[in-house]
Amino acid sequence: MLQKIRGFFLQSVKIKQSLKIAILVVGFIGLADSSYLTYAHYKAHPINCFTEVKQVNSCQLVADSIYSTVLGIPISLIGMFFYLVVISIGLISFRKDFTFLLNLLLPFSAVAVLFSLRLTYLQIYVIGYLCYYCIVSAFLSCTLLAISWKIYNQINIPD
Repeated sequence: MLQKIRGFFLQSVKIKQSLKIAILVVGFIGLADSSYLTYAHYKAHPINCFTEVKQVNSCQLVADSIYSTVLGIPISLIGMFFYLVVISIGLISFRKDFTFLLNLLLPFSAVAVLFSLRLTYLQIYVIGYLCYYCIVSAFLSCTLLAISWKIYNQINIPD
């Protein structure tokens, strides 16, 4: 069993360039999204939420909630590091010797999707407001999971 897992993670993967570029695009959009929220958090800058209702800034209400940090660390900062890892994996995977790093995207993106589902649940059912930046990040996590699933399906796990 351990051999199969090791073989999966260290196996070189031949993937289309378009999938690698898609990983980079998702990574850069996610980095921009989470960077803006992190900047707003540390600079105490009001978040610009593009809503029709001017009296309620739902993005700011979500960002000000107790659920916007984990052990004192803003979730947006965790998102920044996640997307930096995704971008790094995407860039390094263009080198033939390091395509095995693409195998890491499936577990990373699966954890990100589970985390996003939890946060979306909290927004809808506990806080009562949605942050559109958070929804964008959740969508990007799901997109990354779909890309990594496509990569996973192209890998032959040795017996």
